[in-house]
Amino acid sequence: MYLSDKNIIKAIDILKDSGVIPFKYIAFEVMGLNASRVYKIEHPEKFKTEYHFSAEQIRLFCEHFKINVNFIFGFESNMYRK
Repeated sequence: MYLSDKNIIKAIDILKDSGVIPFKYIAFEVMGLNASRVYKIEHPEKFKTEYHFSAEQIRLFCEHFKINVNFIFGFESNMYRK
């Protein structure tokens, strides 16, 4: 799994735990994904092909929730844009 995949999943968990979103599927819908696709990204060891979040899905997620894209790619530790 790519660092960007791990950090998107981490950001979704933080958004849910902090009450910004009531359910994870809200974030999935913003990116145009369903839960089964995210499961494939989270558990690459269970599939022959690796799945990842696309650049467009990352852009949509960061734009909608005002997430710092540099956090997703591991360049900065601050999750939110300033």
